[in-house]
Amino acid sequence: MSNFKHFDPNSIDETLARVVIHRDHTYLMFPYINGTGAMPKMKSISLVIEGPAATLEDLLALSTLVKQSGEAAEWKIEFNTPWLLPRAEGSSRTRPIARA
Repeated sequence: MSNFKHFDPNSIDETLARVVIHRDHTYLMFPYINGTGAMPKMKSISLVIEGPAATLEDLLALSTLVKQSGEAAEWKIEFNTPWLLPRAEGSSRTRPIARA
C-alpha cells in the first residue's frame, strides 16, 4: 500500500513551512526530501521575508519557487513529509527506499 499522495505546491501553508531567523535575515523555508538522486537527501527551498512571520504573499512566493524546482520531477507527500521524485518513479513508488 502506498503512503505517497499527490502534493500540489499551491497547498503550502504554515504547517509545511518554517520561519528561521539567522543573523540579520528572516527566512521562510520549505523542507523536503529530494528522492531524484541515488540516495534521498533532506533539502529545503527558502526565501528571505520581512517581519517575524510569513504572510500569505510570502507563502505564495514560496509555492512558486517549489513549483519551479519540481518542473522536471513530481511532488508527493507521505504523511506530512513532502518528497520530490522522478516522474516515472513518483507514480509507481510505494515506499521510501531504506538504505543502511
